[in-house]
Amino acid sequence: MVVAADSATGSALGRRLRGIFSRERLTGPTATVVVSTAAINILRIGNTMLLTRLLAPRDFGLVGIIGSIFFAISMITDAGFQSYIVRHERGDEPEFLDAIWSIHMLRGLLNGAFAAALAWPLAMILDKPEMAPLMAVVSLTLVIDGAMSLTLLTALRRNLVRRLSIVDTVAFLAQLVTGVIAAWLLRNAWALIISMLAYSLLRTTASYLVFPDSRRRFRIDRALSGDLWRFSRIIAASSMLTLLMSQVDKLVLARLFTLSEFGVYAIAANLAIAPIAIVGLYTSRVVYPAMAEAGRNEPASVKRRFYELRGPMFYLYLFGAGGLIGGAPMLIRLLYDPRYVGAGPFLQLLAIATALSMLTRSANEMLVATGHTRTTLIANLARAGWLVLGGVAGLLLFGPIGLVGALAVIEVPPLVYYFVVMRRLSLLDAPREGLAFAVLLAGVAGGVVVNLAAHWLLPWL
Repeated sequence: MVVAADSATGSALGRRLRGIFSRERLTGPTATVVVSTAAINILRIGNTMLLTRLLAPRDFGLVGIIGSIFFAISMITDAGFQSYIVRHERGDEPEFLDAIWSIHMLRGLLNGAFAAALAWPLAMILDKPEMAPLMAVVSLTLVIDGAMSLTLLTALRRNLVRRLSIVDTVAFLAQLVTGVIAAWLLRNAWALIISMLAYSLLRTTASYLVFPDSRRRFRIDRALSGDLWRFSRIIAASSMLTLLMSQVDKLVLARLFTLSEFGVYAIAANLAIAPIAIVGLYTSRVVYPAMAEAGRNEPASVKRRFYELRGPMFYLYLFGAGGLIGGAPMLIRLLYDPRYVGAGPFLQLLAIATALSMLTRSANEMLVATGHTRTTLIANLARAGWLVLGGVAGLLLFGPIGLVGALAVIEVPPLVYYFVVMRRLSLLDAPREGLAFAVLLAGVAGGVVVNLAAHWLLPWL
């Protein structure tokens, strides 16, 4: 009987492993998203290695502050265009897309004008006057991005994930090459600004040339605008909280640190956030469309389909993010010159949130796609509550590193909340969640071992 039970258990485990590593999993949309994004991030690391040898830390500090401000502007005006189009029953109708594109373009124009107007006042408030002309020029990217075709959003509805990933990869390569050439010639922060403009121009151009039915006409539809506003109210409130939580460290530290010190922190923050691009693409391009379809056509299959999406790429991300937690100091010493060694502890802490974000964001997209939109707002309220309590306490007790430490575990409160909601809705598979945590911890252990071995074998690092 014991042998039979063991045999049955082994068979079940074998079936699960074969399911995880099936050909469909390895060549499907999830694999496409993860592989393309991983390639971009590998190129980004190589690009950063080159740029840190051509530019000074203060250059990264300046552009890091501008990036935080632009993110804030985008989140304040976030209307949830992608979610709205993917879910809407009229998402393929030309008149519908014309009206949404018109709103999207007007938003870009207003955002660009607002950013340009803020350039000088914010530079004076932050006591960084050299930031003003950079910010004024790069505000053009907001206008350019607003003018892009909606094909970059409707591609998800039409299952054109591979084509979309190719566009993103080519646009990033253009940014990389432009940035390196400009840095070689200019040796200042303008090189990074020029590369950002190149990325926006190429991506927007590709949105019209690479996808079918890309041309749109200006059209105002008051009824549709009102419906989008009603849909986006909760998203807008949630985006405001996301803004607070994701940028508060940069806005506070931009004031406390010198430009060179902030540049070192920006390197760590950029490395920590790079893997989150995989999370964002996986959840928005794979999880959300699949869950929205299941919610519309077969609600009873939501739980099964949600966990079926967790293929090898999902677990590879968790293992790699865990390795980043354990091996961050070694990675910084290996990639950058001694001016940036202080980024190691920052990266180690920030990588904790990077790892947990795969679990929280995928759960959030599943719940929102099936109609539970308020969960996003409540989860962000949980994050905000922790940020106020833990962030303020950490800053007062331990200084800047205390604030970063609080941000490291900011995904824990929403993760607990999501698990509670999923259990109540009979959508939680506890063993599968346990497997995810086991893979993450294995990655942390592996990173620690590699870090210690490198320190012992390569003491000059």
